[in-house]
Amino acid sequence: MNLRNHRELILIAGFKLALISCAAGPALATDLNDADTERSKGIHGMVLLGGGVAPDFEGSTEYAAVPFAFATLRAYGVELQILGPEVALNLRPDAVFQLGPVAGYNLGRDGVSNNVVDRLDAIDGAFEVGGFAKLQFKGLLAQSDMLELSAKLMADISGGTDGARGTVGASYMVAVSERVQIGVDVSTAFATDSYMDTYFGVTSAGAARSGLPAYTASGGIKDVSIGMMANYNVTERWGVMGRMQYSRLLADAADSPIVTREGSADQFMAGVGISYSF
Repeated sequence: MNLRNHRELILIAGFKLALISCAAGPALATDLNDADTERSKGIHGMVLLGGGVAPDFEGSTEYAAVPFAFATLRAYGVELQILGPEVALNLRPDAVFQLGPVAGYNLGRDGVSNNVVDRLDAIDGAFEVGGFAKLQFKGLLAQSDMLELSAKLMADISGGTDGARGTVGASYMVAVSERVQIGVDVSTAFATDSYMDTYFGVTSAGAARSGLPAYTASGGIKDVSIGMMANYNVTERWGVMGRMQYSRLLADAADSPIVTREGSADQFMAGVGISYSF
């Protein structure tokens, strides 16, 4: 199994990590915001390191262990988030309406464990840029809760897919005790024709090599996901976080022979990590 098969490193929706970016981020930010109120102004943040399991590629029925890493740094009124190969800069981290630029590297698909899919055209990694926007509401149903509505759009700038992809989602986080926070999130991902055909299409040459039928995938909704997470604060600075996620491929992604013949539209992932706040 090659780490290039994973566009995100877990919680990744999607391996899409992008999903992990939309779902795990708010939960971690809650921890960080609570800690900030007790600390003097300056530079502070959080680092999370862990591991989990995720499909070998989108649509795969074979799973593999993968590492993941997350870091956030607040200073001078902005927040920098690093989630695996993706970096985002929140220009308004304390406001209800937040936004900022995002840049990342999509790891592509190559050297997968499925022998049939591995005969298809390799997908090179691609540099992507884009942005995100979100609405964040606190204290809606409880003093310690947070609701977040978010959207993100990323476009390839290096010729890997010549396409774009995005996600929209919602997450809810609440502290059930001084040490424990739990959360749930839902999201849907969409992509352009070029992106979808790159990952779910089968070219004539690929069909001849693999035995799969030729297939052209069109853009639109790609999947829907639901995730759950829990965080336990061992001390003021150290914590343990776990997350599970289920995604269902839809439309042309689900109808691709890569999925129908060699994989599954049902995708699962889970991970656990240790966090440190400073």
